[in-house]
Amino acid sequence: MSIITYAAGLPTIDRAGFFQLLNPVFEFTYRNPTNVIHLYDYHGHVRIGSKEHTFSPGDITCIHSGSVYSFNTETPGKHWCIHYDETATHAPGRLKIPDHIQLGANSFFYREQLQLISRLFSTHSNQGDNDPIQLEARFRLKALLLALHNLSVSRLSGKRSRSNFSWNNLLEWIDDNLDQPLSVPLLAERANLAPGTLAKKFKQAHKTTLSQYLLHRRIDKAKSLLATTTLTIYEVGSNVGIPDPQYFNKQFRKVSGISPSCYRDDNLEYLRSIPDERSTQDGRWQEPPQQAYADTDDH
Repeated sequence: MSIITYAAGLPTIDRAGFFQLLNPVFEFTYRNPTNVIHLYDYHGHVRIGSKEHTFSPGDITCIHSGSVYSFNTETPGKHWCIHYDETATHAPGRLKIPDHIQLGANSFFYREQLQLISRLFSTHSNQGDNDPIQLEARFRLKALLLALHNLSVSRLSGKRSRSNFSWNNLLEWIDDNLDQPLSVPLLAERANLAPGTLAKKFKQAHKTTLSQYLLHRRIDKAKSLLATTTLTIYEVGSNVGIPDPQYFNKQFRKVSGISPSCYRDDNLEYLRSIPDERSTQDGRWQEPPQQAYADTDDH
């Protein structure tokens, strides 16, 4: 599930630093009540909910609060890590950040920013959110989130301008934007087709209407979130583009035959099977924290 940042407001940092990966196997799972950003200094794989990504040094992953995630690598190393909260706003300006970004030549800039934010936060972590040093750390984190959003948008725009229409591109974009209010006219504009033409071509290619496809993809994503995160039913609905709880319940029942709550009760074995000693509690790691900035080995 993608992280969302907002045009207004500042994030609040919970912890930040340069941490050693101590549990490099998929069987060891993490689950935190905060959003998490990692920038890696090693090669490996990360599972976030039902998705798996392969990352390299300089890559960033952005993990939404409540998500279950785990790592696998033969060469565990250290990564820059920031845990933070950001209050949702009802004002316009919801900006999506992908869960995996290959920074390439940009990695040096982002590494420096994560290092600076961690240093500012750690040197004044007990001074309160309105301390000038803490405010600088929060403003810099906000700028970092906006930069990641803008980078992903510019890359996507460039990819679209260089490629012809394909169903794979459109369906991938739909999956990445299920939390948004999607419609046939919007998707037709993106595909550079007339709405009627897109609807006709879609039904011919996929043997269902585009509206039905959107609904089933939303419910499929909702099932994954219900089974692999601790998000509330309302939060799950919002993350699949159906923020009205009653309408979400109705549509979920229509597709699945049961309510979201019943589905969660029937499919939470994955979360229930995680022993306490193999998961995080209250956003804290099992190893006792030492110094928050650099040179720590508590991740």
